[in-house]
Amino acid sequence: MTWYPVADLADFAERPVLAREAGGIALALYRLDGAVHATQGLCTHAGVALAGGEVVEGYIECPAHYGLFEIATGRAQGGPVCRDLATYPVRVEGTAIWVEVAPQSS
Repeated sequence: MTWYPVADLADFAERPVLAREAGGIALALYRLDGAVHATQGLCTHAGVALAGGEVVEGYIECPAHYGLFEIATGRAQGGPVCRDLATYPVRVEGTAIWVEVAPQSS
């Protein structure tokens, strides 16, 4: 596992969810109630980028078919999604956001 710098807290000024990449893995970053969370960046149902979705009361809504995932746990919350999202450890140092992932091999 490796820690990667992926964003700055200021990046959330416009939107509560960001698309990023670390170690070859697409990520979605979220800022909720002052905490930063990271999940895989693509919906487990249709492979759509979750950063294009809406954050609704602690959930990310997939923009393709409106499936919901709990941001803090990655847990799928009903049809059409049925597989949970992978989640990743996050740390904030100053304003820099770091995410720990296992790099994908080429």
